[in-house]
Amino acid sequence: MKGKRELFPKKHTFSLYQKFALLMILVGLVPMFILTTFIANRMMKSYYSAMEQQYEQAASYVSESLNNMLESYNTILKLPYSYNQPVSGGGNALSFDRFREMLYGEKHGADVREQEREKEMETFLQYVATVENNIYAAHFVGEDAGGESVEFHYSAQSTYFREEEGFLELIGYADLDRMSNRLILIPAHSAAYYGNASNQVMTIGRNYFDLRGEIGSRKYVGTLYVDINVQRIGALIVPSGLGKGEDVYVVNREGDCFFSTDKEDIGKNIAERLTELADAQAQTVISSPVGDSGLQVLVVMDRKWAFRGIRELQNMMYMVLLAAVILVFWGSVAFSRRLARPIHEMIDSMSELENGKFDIELEVQSEDEIGVLSRRFNQMSAALKKYIDQSFRAKIKQTEAELTALKSQIYPHFLYNTLEIIRMTALEEGNAPVPEMIEALSGQIHYLIGPVEDMVPLEKEISIVRKYIYLLNCRVREEIHLAVHVSGGEKIMVPRLILQPIVENAYMHGIRKREGYGSVKIEAEKKEERLEITVMDNGVGMSGTDLARIERLFAGSEPGIKNQDDWQSIGLKNVHDRIRFLFGEEYGITLTSTPGVGTMVVIAMPYREKEQEERDESDSGR
Repeated sequence: MKGKRELFPKKHTFSLYQKFALLMILVGLVPMFILTTFIANRMMKSYYSAMEQQYEQAASYVSESLNNMLESYNTILKLPYSYNQPVSGGGNALSFDRFREMLYGEKHGADVREQEREKEMETFLQYVATVENNIYAAHFVGEDAGGESVEFHYSAQSTYFREEEGFLELIGYADLDRMSNRLILIPAHSAAYYGNASNQVMTIGRNYFDLRGEIGSRKYVGTLYVDINVQRIGALIVPSGLGKGEDVYVVNREGDCFFSTDKEDIGKNIAERLTELADAQAQTVISSPVGDSGLQVLVVMDRKWAFRGIRELQNMMYMVLLAAVILVFWGSVAFSRRLARPIHEMIDSMSELENGKFDIELEVQSEDEIGVLSRRFNQMSAALKKYIDQSFRAKIKQTEAELTALKSQIYPHFLYNTLEIIRMTALEEGNAPVPEMIEALSGQIHYLIGPVEDMVPLEKEISIVRKYIYLLNCRVREEIHLAVHVSGGEKIMVPRLILQPIVENAYMHGIRKREGYGSVKIEAEKKEERLEITVMDNGVGMSGTDLARIERLFAGSEPGIKNQDDWQSIGLKNVHDRIRFLFGEEYGITLTSTPGVGTMVVIAMPYREKEQEERDESDSGR
């Protein structure tokens, strides 16, 4: 399959025709791009100036409306001076003094004074709360005739006032300037003292004085407060058109937020944040003059949002320029392809060469530079094919030699032990069992003829082990028992000759050294995509030192453990190395052993079935 063809050769990024098209773009379209950018920037500056003026006007409008609103509430807070509802029991107090007379309970006897005052103050606060729809609650905090603190609260929303919520602390009554006749503004807060923590209100207050006496002298009586829903300020912003893409804040000089289009900021001190916004390049902060109440309207404009219309127009102009560039460039590419087809064919051949197809030969159609390149390419392809063939064959031979060396280590060892068993049995028992033993041995030798790397069904491996156990029992009078717990052994594929060396090792170094009955158990289990074959014996077991020696053997390059007379553990090492050769470093043999109990060998390899192995062999032969 051909590799993906690149548009241009790697050493020559652009052809002459493409360079010519690039020159046309630079000479004709780049100046237009610069002019478009200049015009767009000028438009943005003019647009920004006009928008800034518009926002200043809107902020001033909101500020003026806010001042008018506060003035209306200031008028409401002056009601104690004009409250004419007669108190219970009559009275001759002047209108401006009627409220003080009611607060002090001067027209009531001592026995009913407290109850009557409570009713009359509730009636007054109810009257105040109903003057304007956005008044959430009314409060009066002051002193009675004896100088004792008194509090009265009313809300149409709730009749339960929780004094423990700290209303006095919230309004800062302890620090109140009791001689001021200016409007008192308390930043937005929750109406939690009426059990409605979710309702945000701002509190407005005004001091009430006893005007009796000399002109210019006044005595503090108390302060009347009203809670105003902060959405009352939001209603002032709607007619201005603000708040659709901008953030609007109403703050005092200290930075306390009375209202914000971002509800999370209401009631918080955002002075530091406003300073950061004023210094930021991405936003513009526009403010109204500070009103008599000390409140100021701030509009934070996101430049990216404000200039979106100009940006869209600018992007549209850039898109037109980009389309012109693409058309010019595409035309040059289409024209150059017709003239550079031989180069493209060479690029296709290079892609095939990268994918391993080395028998490529370009057709030399001319004697010009393209013909020279084609001949050079053919020479390079032939030389590369020769080099790859030599290297690949050398690698194959090296691998075969390594496997053959491993195979040659186990064959003499195995045959020597088997023939020794037959010889000893013939000497002790006579010739009766010898034919059957020879037949078993012949089957094993025939099994050994095939290549070591061949995959065979697990059932065949178990069959060879059964023959080997039979030969052993001929020698030791059936004192070795073989138990096999394998399901589907005829389908499971494993490398040839991996079980017999391990069973032989179990007998030679474990079962033979103990007295009595010997047992070998073989189990096979699939764990996800992994096959684990376990061989267990009840031999004498191994100490920790012996296990450590075998682990070092597995990690090293020696064929076995050298003792005074011979090599040991050749079979284990051979099986371990072959599995790692065939499947990878993560597979192989692991051992666990307990002295006096026995040894367990676990062979780990990929799980493969017969059908899968046949498909793999078919694919590799294609």
